[in-house]
Amino acid sequence: MDVETERLDAEQLRRMSTAELVRHALDETRHLVRAEVRVAREELREEVAEARVAGVLLGAGGALAVAGLTLLLVAVALSLPLRPSSGALLVGLLVLLVGAVVGIAGLRRIPRRPMPRTQERLRKELRLARESRH
Repeated sequence: MDVETERLDAEQLRRMSTAELVRHALDETRHLVRAEVRVAREELREEVAEARVAGVLLGAGGALAVAGLTLLLVAVALSLPLRPSSGALLVGLLVLLVGAVVGIAGLRRIPRRPMPRTQERLRKELRLARESRH
């Protein structure tokens, strides 16, 4: 069923019976609700895809951070009695830095407000509905 419905002018609306007006209003409402559900579903699908990418980046960042921390602890432990562990210390810092960058990238990809376009559209429609009642 097409989202677009027939627009009626004022004269057509005046000629309709109350039952026809109610039926027309219900049809319009049904079309509007279906359209809103479609738009919300698409927006949710987009946000889930973004959240999936953010989750992968956060997971990779966390894994690299754990690996970096492990290397740093091993380097610190090896550096106490001996000095040749500087390479392990440097690699640990580098892995930790990469993990932090990947983790920050993942945090920035997390949606801050869920479905902002749908929320804004619903606010506008609610405001219009309130204004049309008066």
